[in-house]
Amino acid sequence: MSGGPDPQELQQEVIAARAGLDRLVGELNRRRHAMFDVRGQLRRHPLPMVLGGLAVAAGIGGTIALLVVHRRRRNAWPKRVQRLRRSVAAALRHPDRNHDEPSARYKIGVAGGAAAASVLAKAVATRLLRSLGHQ
Repeated sequence: MSGGPDPQELQQEVIAARAGLDRLVGELNRRRHAMFDVRGQLRRHPLPMVLGGLAVAAGIGGTIALLVVHRRRRNAWPKRVQRLRRSVAAALRHPDRNHDEPSARYKIGVAGGAAAASVLAKAVATRLLRSLGHQ
């Protein structure tokens, strides 16, 4: 009169499954460490890492260059005269408003952007310190 599978067999299956999962998790952990080991990746794949770094640097440099060009164009005298004309027209239409005050949408956007940048910077710093061996 057997009531089901043998408990000893079930225990052996569970032990075997755990051992397999332990090996799998260990291998995934090893691969994760290898993937985020920047020095190791640089030794194994120097050309793609250098090209990737150059691409990131070029992207940042290009963005800065575009911002500088935009600011220079924005501060050129024809644009300044145009902004002054718009400001005077707005002040004449709505004399009760403060036209120099940023909008609520702008303030919310700046606060959200600052919060996102802070979270990103903390995550990058944490990962960098961990990769350098600091806890």
